[in-house]
Amino acid sequence: MLPILFSIGSVHIYSLSVFLVLAWLVFSFLFWRSLRSQGIDEERIFDLTFYGTIAAFVLSRAAYVAVHFELFRESPLKIVAVWVAPGMSLYGALLGGLGILIFLTRRYKVRLGYVLDAFGMTFGCAYIVGLIGAFLDGSYAGLSSSLPWAIRFAGHVGKRHPVEVYEMICMVAIVIVMALLGKKATVHKWPYGFLALWFFTMFSVSSFALEFFKDTPVYLGNLRANQWVLVALFAETMGAFYVRGGGREKGRIVWYNFQAKCSKIFAFILKKKKND
Repeated sequence: MLPILFSIGSVHIYSLSVFLVLAWLVFSFLFWRSLRSQGIDEERIFDLTFYGTIAAFVLSRAAYVAVHFELFRESPLKIVAVWVAPGMSLYGALLGGLGILIFLTRRYKVRLGYVLDAFGMTFGCAYIVGLIGAFLDGSYAGLSSSLPWAIRFAGHVGKRHPVEVYEMICMVAIVIVMALLGKKATVHKWPYGFLALWFFTMFSVSSFALEFFKDTPVYLGNLRANQWVLVALFAETMGAFYVRGGGREKGRIVWYNFQAKCSKIFAFILKKKKND
C-alpha cells in the first residue's frame, strides 16, 4: 500500500486523491471527444460534465454518510469535512451523475442516446484509473484468503483478496469488449443508447459478483447494500433493452392482434345467436 504518494514538507499528497483527479480528467476528455464527434455543442458538453461532476460528488458523499452514519453522529460537521473524515460511495456517484445527465439532456434537448453511449464508452477507462488509486490507498479490503496472490491491507488481520485488482481486470475486459462493440455498432448502425446498455449490463453483473469478495459490514437481507443497487441497475438495463429492442412495439402488436381476434370471436358469437 502507498496511501501517501509523496510529501512536500508537511504537506502530504495522497495517492487516492491524485488518481481520482486523473480519473476525472480521463473521463472528461473522452466524454467530450465522444459527444463532440456527434456534433454536440461544446458549451452543452461543458455543462453536462460540470453539473454531472457536482451531482456525482454530492450524491457520493451523501450515500456514504447514509450508510456509515454512526461515524458522523457525534460530529455532523464531518459530513462536509471530507479531508477530515474521508469516504465516498461509487454507486452514489454513478447514480447521481447519471441522474443529472438524464435531466439535463431533456432540458438542453440533447439526444439521450448520445450521452449514454458516451458515458458507457468512457466511464470504464476512468474507473480503471480510479481503481489504481484505491488499491494504493487500500480504500477497501477483500475477505481473508490463503491464495498465493492474496495481500495484506493496513488495519486488517491476515492476507486478503486484492479486490481492486479483480475489478481492474474485469474493467479492462469490459473496455475491450466495448471497443469491439463500438465498431460493430458503427457498421450495423445500432440505435443510439444500445452501447450504454451493454456497458451497464456487463458492469452490473461483474460488480455484483465481485461484491462477494469484499469485506463489508453493510447488509440488507442476504445481500450487501451495493448488490441491491446493482440488481436495480441490471433490472433497469434489461427493461431499457426490451424497449429499445422493439419489445414494447412488439407487445403492442400482439395486444392489438389479440383484441382483433377477440372482437371477431365476439362478433361471430353474436351473429350465431341472432341466427338461432
